[in-house]
Amino acid sequence: MPSKRVCERFHLTYELKGAQKGADVLTEYYGIRRMKIVVDGRKVGIGNDADYFENIARFTRKGFSKENVLHEVYHHIVENRELEMSQRKEEREANKFVREVMRKI
Repeated sequence: MPSKRVCERFHLTYELKGAQKGADVLTEYYGIRRMKIVVDGRKVGIGNDADYFENIARFTRKGFSKENVLHEVYHHIVENRELEMSQRKEEREANKFVREVMRKI
């Protein structure tokens, strides 16, 4: 879990420079490759607001929020660190990650 200082840096960067730069703050902190952010609802699965696959997070316009960006960053961390967990546990941990980062902001 990132420190309060890193969470605040993410928040300020996200607000001032955009989601891509904010996500870059977290990927740099974790020492993993950059995650690309694309707002293109056509490539997101039906009924979903966001989707992550192979270092690219895609969002619908409606689903493009700080919480969803953090959620997809967690999936990016899991993939790049090659952590093994069930999809259900990964979703639960991603939601926990979002809550913790938002609480520290």
